[in-house]
Amino acid sequence: MSRNKTFNIDDAIEQAMHVFRGKGYEGTSMQDLVDATGLSRSSIYETFGSKKDLYLVSLDRYEDQAHDLTSVLYGTGPAKELLLAFFDRLIVHNMPQSCLMVNASLEMCDHPEVNGRIKANVARNERAFYQLLTRAASNGELKGNPDLRALSQFLVNTMQGITVTAVTADRQALDNIVAIALHFLR
Repeated sequence: MSRNKTFNIDDAIEQAMHVFRGKGYEGTSMQDLVDATGLSRSSIYETFGSKKDLYLVSLDRYEDQAHDLTSVLYGTGPAKELLLAFFDRLIVHNMPQSCLMVNASLEMCDHPEVNGRIKANVARNERAFYQLLTRAASNGELKGNPDLRALSQFLVNTMQGITVTAVTADRQALDNIVAIALHFLR
């Protein structure tokens, strides 16, 4: 007769996500996950299947939380204000720890399940920037006539760079990066 689970699965995923974010997949041991979640190894295996399965669930949770971060890009108001608000939220979210999805792209991109999640994350971010830039272009908020798709890709790259740089840079350096990156706006 199996026992009922007496722990909160969402809390366990959240704790595991923080461990993977801080240590990476390879750097995270099962003991790290046991310590962080308060679960036994057997509970982790019974609930999630394997360390990799828990990692994938953690990536999914992180992606869900990232939707909250990018939601500002769909707001109303001038593009510059929305982009500044987005990058401010991004910096606060990533100081002093880099983005789990960016870390996954560096460490685990050879794994098809992880690679698919990374590509979906990048595509979602590009769409968010593209819709904002399309609106900004129609409102006359952009300098010149930039390629909006390429500019969306540039902003994703800037975003990813900031998440890595936030680990060691001070706030002023990150704000300088944002200011230069948004130079295309009026």
